[in-house]
Amino acid sequence: MRSASIARKVHKWLFLFVGVQALLWTLSGVCMVVMDLDFIHGDHLVKNLREPLPTEQGTLAPTQSLLERYSGVKSIQLKALQGNPYYVVNTGEGAHLIDARSGRQVSPIDGDRARALAEHYYTGSLPAVSAELITDNPPTELQSRALPLWRVNFDDRYGTSFYVDPDTGALVTRRHNYWRAFDFFWMLHIMDYEERADIHNPLLLVISIVSLTGVLAGLILLFYSFARREKAAGTAATAGGAQ
Repeated sequence: MRSASIARKVHKWLFLFVGVQALLWTLSGVCMVVMDLDFIHGDHLVKNLREPLPTEQGTLAPTQSLLERYSGVKSIQLKALQGNPYYVVNTGEGAHLIDARSGRQVSPIDGDRARALAEHYYTGSLPAVSAELITDNPPTELQSRALPLWRVNFDDRYGTSFYVDPDTGALVTRRHNYWRAFDFFWMLHIMDYEERADIHNPLLLVISIVSLTGVLAGLILLFYSFARREKAAGTAATAGGAQ
């Protein structure tokens, strides 16, 4: 019975210490499981992510001229934006968006163009209400994505924000209030209260080990609890037979 006494003390004191976090793990885990991931990713909010090239492209600027204009070219991609062909020239200094017909560089795009592109990617019918170029101090919801980015907001029921790359016109990511709630629960779950990305942080490791120890102590208590009930039942049966 000494083992049971030790297990009881370990179980009690450890869960006094980690009980709140254990509750948060359960609560956040349930919330994340019941949420549909496609919805959380905002798939219902976007369109035109893979726009086909126009069938009538006209005469395009030769790529040789781009190789001569830019140094350190790593790749050249031809893609469509709002029905028009564009080159994306990637160099060691970054990306450049080129009108494929005129050969004119159109990047970095301004706020009006960012809003127009965001509305082009948006499945809703509401116009964008604001556009902000983020060059530093990015919001947590951007995680580790490279700056600068245009943040374009929509006044819809989801609180939607689109992030558009000013150098390529691409939609980098989208966020909405349900994603933000999911991210909050994810933060509680992994206990990374700053970056919300590190699942190997020391705090999570320590609390996990302490919780596991408490659970093992609880299992030992459970074993002794069943053993005691079986012993009590056997004693009662013996007493009944003697009568």
